[in-house]
Amino acid sequence: MGLISGLKLACRSMVRHGMRTFLMMLGVMVGIASLTILYSVGESTQQVTVNRFKKMVGTFDTVFIRPGGGPMRGMASLANVDPTLRFEDAKAIASEVPGVRRVSLMQSAFDIDVKYRDRTFSTFITGASANWIDIRGEEVALGSMITDEDVQQLGRVAVIGADIKKELFPDEEAIGKTLRIGEVPFQVKGIMASRGAGPGGGSMDNFILIPVTTASRRLFNRDYLTSVAAQLTDSDQSAAVIQRITALLRERHHLAATALNDFTITDPRAMANQVAQVSSTLSKTLTGVAIIAMLIGGVVIMSLMLIAVSERRKEIGVRRSVGASRQDILLQFLLEAMLVSCLGGIVGIAVGLGGTNIVDRMQQLPVLLARDVLRLAAGLSVGVGLLFGLYPAWKAARVDPVAALRS
Repeated sequence: MGLISGLKLACRSMVRHGMRTFLMMLGVMVGIASLTILYSVGESTQQVTVNRFKKMVGTFDTVFIRPGGGPMRGMASLANVDPTLRFEDAKAIASEVPGVRRVSLMQSAFDIDVKYRDRTFSTFITGASANWIDIRGEEVALGSMITDEDVQQLGRVAVIGADIKKELFPDEEAIGKTLRIGEVPFQVKGIMASRGAGPGGGSMDNFILIPVTTASRRLFNRDYLTSVAAQLTDSDQSAAVIQRITALLRERHHLAATALNDFTITDPRAMANQVAQVSSTLSKTLTGVAIIAMLIGGVVIMSLMLIAVSERRKEIGVRRSVGASRQDILLQFLLEAMLVSCLGGIVGIAVGLGGTNIVDRMQQLPVLLARDVLRLAAGLSVGVGLLFGLYPAWKAARVDPVAALRS
């Protein structure tokens, strides 16, 4: 019996036993649909997580130095860091450490009241050097960024986030207006482009940038920094540069050989890799669950095919009596199992793609077409049909035609 004849016989048998065919397809369909949805949503979640992390830290060619050697909860601010990282330390890192292209100085504080006319809003204030926007890869949507001249002259100028514009200037132009941070007046000279939500889901647009010198001398009256961002000339050499920065700061802070660091250096690339690894592990776990569901569908196919062999003994006997060989019977039943599995896989992929779109839109995730999972689903459909259809087909081929006709 040829392949075409076997397929025709398999299709006839599937149509004749429609309910059994549907039940066999259902197991594979559910497994494939689950696999497609879970894998695709997992990949979308991983992509969003990494993108949000990148929005928070800026570019990945930068390392961050903050005061204090112990663990710290939340972002660094004047209220929760030790006064161990000075302006002179940042200048020394920029001028003395090979592999550092430039540094950005930051002095930050949370929950500072900002006023404009009768409106008050609590926000995150960051005193920053003029190169902050370049190092972090941010963009100004309107107006202009803080300049070196603003920093040198302790200028009372501010660049605001999108949330500040919405809260304090909902119906008017913000550029050129004067707001008060504490009791100090600042003129708005720019509005940052919106960054959306961070890794924890909080807004990344609720902040105001002012010159770091103005923050230090006119607003906070503090002579230490909350963070220094050091941009590297080669991000692949971050480990070596971190060692050099560590050695320099230990020497400047007169730390004994056995003393712990009074600063912490963070490599965003390493953190991003950890975040991606956690997301990838979750995605693989969900994919594994879906594959198990797929294998259960294969067991359903095998069970129903074995029942079919028992019920179709007379059909097998008749076919054998008119000249069909054991190989012909084996091929017929194997093709039935594979055809059922493949059809279930096709329907499952279609359902999975639709389900992925629905879940992504409900969770506000980017719609991601994972081609890898489509290839995996197609391969599993064929493989499950072959693997779990082989034994029932072998049983059918071993049926004694004489005994079958007498039954």
